[in-house]
Amino acid sequence: MSIEDRVRELNGGTYAKKSYSVEEVQAILGITRQTVYKLIKQGCFQAVMLETGYRIIKTSFDKWLDNE
Repeated sequence: MSIEDRVRELNGGTYAKKSYSVEEVQAILGITRQTVYKLIKQGCFQAVMLETGYRIIKTSFDKWLDNE
């Protein structure tokens, strides 16, 4: 069971996504992994480094994507 599934189960079936993985941003934008890392380095949106890699803050990414 994934972490997302476990959180959804604990919250009674509801789960609001708070962050994206590099792979998710890559798929959303249709760009390479390297380009996602460049955007993170340029500060286009907020990201945090965890043991498993970067997590991109959803609200920050969504605002950037909407040009806000």
